[in-house]
Amino acid sequence: MKTLIVGAGTEGVLYGWALAEAGYDVTHFIRQGKKAQFDNGVLLDVIDDRKGHKQENKIKYPMKCVEMIAPTDHYELIILPIHFYQVEAALETLAPVSGDALFLGFGTNWNGTEIFEKFLPKERYLFGFPYGGGIKQDGQYVAYLSPKIYLGEADGRASEKLARLKSFFAKADIQSAVSDSIFHLLWTSHAGYMGVCASLVKSGGLIPFLQSKAAMTECHQIIREIYELCRLRGVDPYKYPDQAMLFRFPAWLYIIIFRFFIRNSKGIQRALAYATDPTGDAEKLYPTMLKTAQELKFDMPRLKAVESYLLK
Repeated sequence: MKTLIVGAGTEGVLYGWALAEAGYDVTHFIRQGKKAQFDNGVLLDVIDDRKGHKQENKIKYPMKCVEMIAPTDHYELIILPIHFYQVEAALETLAPVSGDALFLGFGTNWNGTEIFEKFLPKERYLFGFPYGGGIKQDGQYVAYLSPKIYLGEADGRASEKLARLKSFFAKADIQSAVSDSIFHLLWTSHAGYMGVCASLVKSGGLIPFLQSKAAMTECHQIIREIYELCRLRGVDPYKYPDQAMLFRFPAWLYIIIFRFFIRNSKGIQRALAYATDPTGDAEKLYPTMLKTAQELKFDMPRLKAVESYLLK
């Protein structure tokens, strides 16, 4: 499946490398004037949890990049591992020149299908969520690659294109957990991201956060508050245990389990580093969440109390 990955962010580069290693024809779509930056490839420092793969990798990924595409390029899949506020511009540029390519929204999404419907018929898009990531640091991409991702159709149905994408990622030893409510899973994930982001920034990093019961308790409270907003949207957060299981527990028990889990997983520590990335989603996701809360007449005092740490 000839694949175009939009951008050169950490998730795009990470999954581009994994897919290219599996033998796929992978190209990255880069902003005008930026292609030369990647002529010599990029450096990756990856903890890889896929079965049968070397766990610690320091490699050079020879990215193939373009600054424009045409229908004659015959891309079959276009992956969008970009900030949610960049998706509309990407679709506006790519949809008219992408032929029959399938688009995969791969990451943050708080507003459902609205933007995709402006540019594509429903047969040409679906959604997913990576279970890994990291940040760009000291000139290299420092990241964690999980053996799992999430995929789903907007309406929750099983479809031929969903099955096709499952097989596509499986060839790279990345298994797909299919959600019958992909947006509910995404919104639950975003609740956790916002709480952790505010708490890590306020604490000054992961280590001081884990050392502070007060900071961890506040994080627990923020996330459970956002879960209540999700409930008002018709979501059961606890239907998605990977994202929400810890928050079934009282704060004291969550602190014990979370500390143990994070301290013993170097890979997850890397994925969490994205929460403190100043180029991340939090600054734009925060007002979007507040708008939803206002529409549903739901006050969010705990989230508002950490506003200054989200608006970097």
